[in-house]
Order: sequence, then C-alpha cells, then structure tokens
Amino acid sequence: MSLARVLPDPDEEYRRPDGGSSPAHAPVALWSWWTLGVLLIALVPRLIYLFAISNPENAGDGLYTDVYQHWQIAYLTKEIGLSHGLRLWDLKGVEYFWGSLHPIVLVVLFFVTGSTDIVLARLQSLAFGSLAVVLIFHLCQRYWNLSVAVAATAFAAIAPTSVFNDSSGMLEPMGVSLSLLGIWLLPKRSLGTGIAWGLATAARPEAWLSSPGLVLASSLRRATVRRWFLLLLGFVSVMAAQMAFLNARTGNPIYPVYWNYLANAGGLWMKPLIASQQSARPWFVALWAMATVGLLTTLWRRPRSYLLLLYGFGSCALVFGLFGLTAFITEWYPWRWMMWILAFPYDFAALLVAIGLFVIVPRYVGRGIRQVTWLAAGVLLVGVQLTWIPIAMAYTSTASAWNTDVTTGRYIASIFGQPDYRAGALNLPPPDHPAVTYALVHYGGLEGRHFVSQLYDPFYYLPAGYHYADHPATAGTLLQCWLSTTMTSILVMPDDRADYSAYVTDHPGWFEMVGRVADYNWSIEAVHVPAPSPQTCAQSAVNARAGGE
Repeated sequence: MSLARVLPDPDEEYRRPDGGSSPAHAPVALWSWWTLGVLLIALVPRLIYLFAISNPENAGDGLYTDVYQHWQIAYLTKEIGLSHGLRLWDLKGVEYFWGSLHPIVLVVLFFVTGSTDIVLARLQSLAFGSLAVVLIFHLCQRYWNLSVAVAATAFAAIAPTSVFNDSSGMLEPMGVSLSLLGIWLLPKRSLGTGIAWGLATAARPEAWLSSPGLVLASSLRRATVRRWFLLLLGFVSVMAAQMAFLNARTGNPIYPVYWNYLANAGGLWMKPLIASQQSARPWFVALWAMATVGLLTTLWRRPRSYLLLLYGFGSCALVFGLFGLTAFITEWYPWRWMMWILAFPYDFAALLVAIGLFVIVPRYVGRGIRQVTWLAAGVLLVGVQLTWIPIAMAYTSTASAWNTDVTTGRYIASIFGQPDYRAGALNLPPPDHPAVTYALVHYGGLEGRHFVSQLYDPFYYLPAGYHYADHPATAGTLLQCWLSTTMTSILVMPDDRADYSAYVTDHPGWFEMVGRVADYNWSIEAVHVPAPSPQTCAQSAVNARAGGE
C-alpha cells in the first residue's frame, strides 16, 4: 500500500476518502468551537493530573530529575545570569546543553508572575502540549477528514503517556508544538513557518535535525516553493541569531546538537551495556527500519500531507535509531517506554492507526464499516488507559526521593540561615541533585545569589590527575583562594571528594563540622578561611598550571 493511495494529493483535497465526487467537509477554522473544544479536552486531563493526582511540587524526582535541572537553569539565569548580560547560568555547566528558548520562557514567566515555583514549568509544558493536540486536530482534518482528526486527537489528548509527559515540565512539548505550528502555517504564512521551525531548534536539540529537513522538504512542492524565500528568511534569521548567541557564550555555534549527539549517540557519557539493553536493540533496529521506509516513501511520493508525515516518521527514525544504532541504548530501562522520548512517536503511531481505520479501511471495504472502525478506535483508546497503572506506580515511587530532597534542602538552609553564615556563600556539591537546589529556594527561603558550584573549583582548571595529596602547598593555596574569594561560609562536602577531605583534615582550625546529610554522605562544614593576597593566588595558579608543588 503506497502513501500516494492513502493520502490525498492536492486535487483530491475536497473529495471524500472513498473516491466519491461530492465535496468533503471544509477545513475547520482555527478560531472555532471545534478548536475551543479540543483545547479544553486537552487541558482538563492535564490539569487534573497536575493538581489532583500528582504532587504539583514533585515533577517526578529521580524519574524526571531533568525538570529540576531546567528549572535551576532558568532560576539562576534570573538571579545571576541576567546581571552578566543575556547569559544563561547553571551550577552543573549544562545551561546551553538543551537550548536557550525554554529557560528564557521560564525566566519571563518568573518575572511576570513574581513566582519561581516549579509549577510554572509544569504549566508551561502543559500549555505547549495542549497546543500540540489542537494542531494535530487541525492538521489531520486538513489532510484527511474529521474522523481521522477526532480519533488521532482523542489519543493525543487523553493517552496516559501524553498526559503524564505534557504535565511533567519537560522541554519536548515546546519543541513538538513549534514544529507542528510551522507545518500548520504553510503555505500562506511561510515567514511564520520559518520562525517557528527556527525557534524549535532553540527548544530541543532534535529540531536541529528535523527543522532543516523540513525547510528543505518544503521546497519540493509547488504549493510552497513560491513562498519558500520567506520561509527561508524566517528560519535563517532565527538560526543566525541563535548561533551567534551560542558562539558568543560557548565558542561553539552548534553547541546543543554537538554535545547531545557527541555525548549521547557517541557514547561519551554512557554507562556499560547490560543484557536487557542488548536484547532490546534488535527491536529498535526493526522499528528504525520501518520508520525510515515510511520517511523515504513519503519523500518519494510527496502527498499533500508529506511535511507532517516526514516530521512524524523522521522523529520516530531518530529516536529508534538512537536506541538501536548508537551507544544511547545504554539509556534504555524498563520504565523508559513511558517517558518523554517516546511521547510523540506514540501520538504519531495513533495518527497512522486513525488513517488506517478511517481512510484505508472504508476505501476498500466501504462506508458501512464505519461503526466497526469507531468501535475499534474506542476499544484501543480505552485499552491504552491501562498504562496508567505502571505510570502511577513509577510516579509514586518518586515520593521517597522527593521527600529526602525536601528534607535535605530545609536542613541545609536552616544551617546556612544562621546569623554567622548567611552573609557568606553556600558552596554546594556538583549538582546532580537539582531538586535539592529547588528545596533550598522554595522551602528553605534562600536566594540563588548565595550559591557557589563546586563544579568550577580550582581543579576544574588544572590538568587531569592534579590532586591535593600530590601538591598540598599549591593546591591548598588555590583552595584557600577559591573559598575566600567566593566568600564561602558553608561548605557542603561529599565524602567522595578526597581533595576536599584531605584539605579540611590538614586545616582543622579553618573548618568546623556543623551538620551531616546521611542520605547523600555529605558533611556540612563551617568555613573560616583567611584570605591570602591576590599575588599569592596568582602565583599559585601559575605554579599549578606548570605542574609545580
């Protein structure tokens, strides 16, 4: 079955799917009761899940820890980064890893609302996810018929994976909705399409691959080629501004896509492969092959809906290819099926099923089969609700980690908030626990300007393998300079930081243990380090780079 027979060509746009000559339903206007109804149908389950089922403050600590990482970037950008110009900020050094649009949008929300609550991040992703549902409806109704639109939209609106992920606070709903918006804007609003696809690249690294592909593919049909210059102008303008910004801040104009695919696909940061991941790989290879065949067939036949199909098949091919063909398979776990990375592939698969039920089957069996196809769609939609059971179990399991992080944040804040320490800085561990940062702010009442990241300690700038034990004089002076210049009054010290532990042991008069976080094996040390002279600090830095003692 070729896509040319499944999907209407331009001349077939207003004919019924069964080949009849009478006109089909006219496209639904964007501002219509249909749009309002679809938007409400998408919003209601997401809002219910966010406020009535989940803990609004717990986005899924340990499962969706990245939500707190994204919040941390936006919050510290507001508190610190903006005072250094338009600059993103983070304690972990990944402020530009995912792109710049999401934190900028969150910063705007923080200023507008006067709040920095994580709920804003979850509402933002919920809103973009609901927009994607509306766009799926309009695109399906434009390219196929109302039945396909209703069925595909119903899945996107109430499928547990969609509701769960759209309410999480992750980035994907923003990137997907901007990509779909660009497709919907064609062919009459080509400039807007280019801008939307350009912004999508600033929302998700995957769009660095999909958006240029869509731009090139949009030139292949006469309906869009006449306005393609405006599309290209919009896209290139956004990309040029974004790449100039990235180059100025990171020295790499393609920083997000470079590090996402070098690190994830190339295996730079991956863990060792285990048996269950190895056994899953052939399945992903098969799915990748199917998605690639769909993509190539769409590109060859180019039906009127080809941009939507290219985006869907391309997204699936990218995800399945990452798991099946690269070292990213080491990120596959039994619970990964419910996560953000497969949310849109599920929606696209449901769209293909809707085409099968309401275009292909009626075309070959007859319109009398419609009751059966609707029954089948209903059964599938009800059946998929069973996935709420494992999703709920996975989310419930995050409560323990969340409670630990809240308790930890409150405890550290209670120490730092004492009069002897609060005028200084809180020196935090390499922040693999961004939920603790959130708890320090939201529950502990601290401000981001007090935080110092241990990621950028003196050893960050020294040759690999340079340790305090080997160079106690030089490294000790550098640590003294770092603690004094950052005005550190409280040092949260992980037990596995041998350099710190040895330094504290060698200078008992400068440190006083005032607390302990047993869950993470952190010692909390009050710091009373005398400030060395600037000349001493500068000379020690020169000696360290030269490998001296």
